[in-house]
Formats: sequence, structure tokens, C-alpha cells
Amino acid sequence: MDAKEIAALADRIAEGRLNRTTMDWLAGATASLSEADAYKVQFAVHDRLGAGGMKLAGWKVAFAVPAQYEPLKLSGPAFAGIYTSGIKQSGAVFEKGWPLKAGIECEMVARMAKDAPAGTQYTADSIKAYVANLYCGMEVVDNRYGDASKLGGPGRITDDVLQAACIIGTEIKDWQKLDFATVQGRSEHEGKELAAGPGSNVMGGAMISLAWLANRLIANGYALKAGDVILTGSVHPPQFLSGPGVAKTEFVGLGGAEITVK
Repeated sequence: MDAKEIAALADRIAEGRLNRTTMDWLAGATASLSEADAYKVQFAVHDRLGAGGMKLAGWKVAFAVPAQYEPLKLSGPAFAGIYTSGIKQSGAVFEKGWPLKAGIECEMVARMAKDAPAGTQYTADSIKAYVANLYCGMEVVDNRYGDASKLGGPGRITDDVLQAACIIGTEIKDWQKLDFATVQGRSEHEGKELAAGPGSNVMGGAMISLAWLANRLIANGYALKAGDVILTGSVHPPQFLSGPGVAKTEFVGLGGAEITVK
């Protein structure tokens, strides 16, 4: 895509996001889009949403394992923005009408203590020094496309990979001592378990995915900043809710987060 086409697509996506309308056209519009151009569109969408009052609060890691990204024809995991308007504490209530169709993912949420600048290759061990707090959390995703199964990987990247909200739950004490690969996460809706998985599903562990994100952002001209909130990746694929009710995520023995969808 040339710059004009990227700008036009970003305009259309941002309009849909700000007006909270179904974008069933996005699958067709991005069917031949490359990953590289998808990120150019995403960054342009961030600019437009920011102008509309939706300020970036941090980033998310998506498609953390090959079973998630390979069917979408992506070369690897992806990243996307999250917004100040979507940062909510456990117990948040979502009124009818937004998200258009809510789903949940069980994730750890990191808050950065300081900038992670360019000039180094971050690892799971070295990135820990840049983290202020770690929480049991939940990502709320939104199927704003009608049939999300028709939307390919690059198309999802353009629109922040279904991002709707980041729910911050129980703070994890002594998280530096955790074996991130062996923690067990699960999600439920109205008391029924939807999905579960180990921390190893997040690229081998949440600090591995956080270091990956730091390096990928730098490669794209960005960087993790002090105060950024990061969704480090889900232990299971997104689970769309069958209707209203209470949804919960939990890291067994550590704590969890919950929301109510009207």
C-alpha cells in the first residue's frame, strides 16, 4: 500500500472505532495486506484515535504461540496498542452496547517502572528491572467485525488485534520469584469455565513476551515507557461470551480479575 492508501484505511478504522460501529468491511479491505503495511496502518490509527481523545496507555502482546499466529498467516506473535479509556480495575461494569461482542483472555498485566530504551537486546531476566508491578488481569476483546473468523492476521493488526479493555486485578507479590511457565490461568463466564492454560503458552512465560515486546517496539521506532501498562499475552485463545453476566479470569493461587457485562 502507498501512503495515501494507508491513510485512507486508517481514517476508516478510526472512524469505526470512535463511533463503535461494526466493521464487517475490514476483512475484505485487508485481505491482501502485508504484515509490514498492517503495522503502518495500526500506527496511523493510533494517531487518529489519539486526536479523537483515545490516548495510548501501553501495549499488548497477541498470538503468543504458533497455534494462534500460524492459521492467520502471520510470521510470529504480534503487538498492538491499548488505551487509557480501556484501563479498568477488577469489578468494572460494561453497559450494553460496548463492547459490541465481548470476549475475554487470561493475562498478566505489567506496569513499567522506567523507560526501556534502545541500545540493548532485552531478555526475560533483564526486562524485570524495568517493571514496577505485575497483576493478575484480563483482556477484554471485541468482535467488531461481524464474523471475526474472516479477518486475517494483518487485518487484526491494523485494528489493535480486537483490543477493547485491560482489566487490572490482584497485584502479584514477589512476582520476581515466579516460575512463569508453570502458572495456571483460567477464564470463566457465569461460573462455567471457558478455557485454561499454562503460563508457558505466553511465549514460554510473561517476562519472555515482555522482553520480546520491548525489542519489537524498538525495531519499529517505539519503546516501552515508564507508566506504560502492558498486556503480556493470554494463556488461551480469546473466548467470546455467550451473553451478559459475570466473567472472571484467575491465575491459580495468585488471584484474578472480573467484569460484569450487561
